Amino acid sequence: MKKRKIFDLSAISIIACDCLQAVICIFIDLFFVSQILHNPNAESVAQNIVSIGLFYVIYYFILTSSYSVAGFALRKINKSIFVSIGAIVLTVVVFLVYILETNGIDLSTFVPLIAVLYGIGFGCFSNGYNNLTGETISSKHQVKFFAVKKIMFQATYIIFPITLGLIIDKINFAFMALIMLVICAALIVFSFLIKPKKTYSLSFNLRSFGKYLRKNKKETKPLWLMYISNFFRGASYDCFTTLITILVMSTFQSNTSLGMFQSIFTACSLVTMCFYLKFYRKKRANSFIIPTIVLVAAAVVGILCATNEITIICFYAVYAILNVILMSISDSRRAGVIRVLSLHSHILESNAYGEFFLGAGRITSSLFLVLAGLFDNLMGGGTLFLKIALGLVCGMYVMYGVSLIWLEKALVRQDEEFRRVHIAEEIVKTED
Repeated sequence: MKKRKIFDLSAISIIACDCLQAVICIFIDLFFVSQILHNPNAESVAQNIVSIGLFYVIYYFILTSSYSVAGFALRKINKSIFVSIGAIVLTVVVFLVYILETNGIDLSTFVPLIAVLYGIGFGCFSNGYNNLTGETISSKHQVKFFAVKKIMFQATYIIFPITLGLIIDKINFAFMALIMLVICAALIVFSFLIKPKKTYSLSFNLRSFGKYLRKNKKETKPLWLMYISNFFRGASYDCFTTLITILVMSTFQSNTSLGMFQSIFTACSLVTMCFYLKFYRKKRANSFIIPTIVLVAAAVVGILCATNEITIICFYAVYAILNVILMSISDSRRAGVIRVLSLHSHILESNAYGEFFLGAGRITSSLFLVLAGLFDNLMGGGTLFLKIALGLVCGMYVMYGVSLIWLEKALVRQDEEFRRVHIAEEIVKTED
């Protein structure tokens, strides 16, 4: 019998798509945001912050809505088709930015349109992509596959931020956007090379699943806690990234610095990941979560007390290096909760609810940015309300860590109960 390859063309294409879409996210979340922040036509920086906040409010609303629309189609349509559609729409986004920039048109004017297209593109891509691995990679190969995939993803975030930042500063933003079009073309090609080998019968009835959750609150407590942690994750993680971009560009005025910090601290986070993988156990979660949220909160307090190059670099370093711990715990729990509660056939509904809570948190923190920009603009262009927004997001981050601690404790109890019942059933069978 011929031995099946782990990394066949489909597996390689999945990893390539993951890395290429990450480059597009770097382009949008770092350098497109940076470009809006330095819009020369705005009356003040605060007005540009309003544009950035508005961009993310619209983008997250469209992205979150896509999970309810796409879920019904994913039951019948090949998921790789969604990935391809998403890749094409993301290419349209980059092409639009390129056309606007080369013609000297103000990007801020088209923020709503770009946000809508970005939400549709990334929504289609992620909806298809998130459910593809199980249909393409066999269970016995998934550990090795995910390890390689994670390494390649991290390498992308080490190489591309500083590379793209240097291109913008040494050449210009339009040339960098042209390079991104080549990246998008590669993404489209690889998306068409993914061929799922099997499909699973999945349900998607949000109303029915919602009733089940309400009727079985005690049994599904870990799932509720996972949704709550998703809300606080959305209200802190993504907004922190945007606030870091604003702080770095306002202080250093350099895309190279922005990219360099991202690359260096991502490389450092690999050490954190190795430490986490070696020593993490469910019952040791507090030992990882508590130091992370305490140090990140302390770094934010440092910025609130004195906003300068040192405090901003310290915050960026602490957050980028340590946050991977919370992200890893959170990501692994999404699959862990479904396993413990034996709800494998409802993974689409569960993912949709998880994304709704995540999106609600993202929209909430993006509204903080919009309001901060509006009030700072009314106050004459200072940064008082931006700092207040940073403090509020920090509070959300602390609650993100706390909710993960609650989730870990609930999972340990539920898993122990699951094992006790399973052992008891085995004993009964043996006695019979």
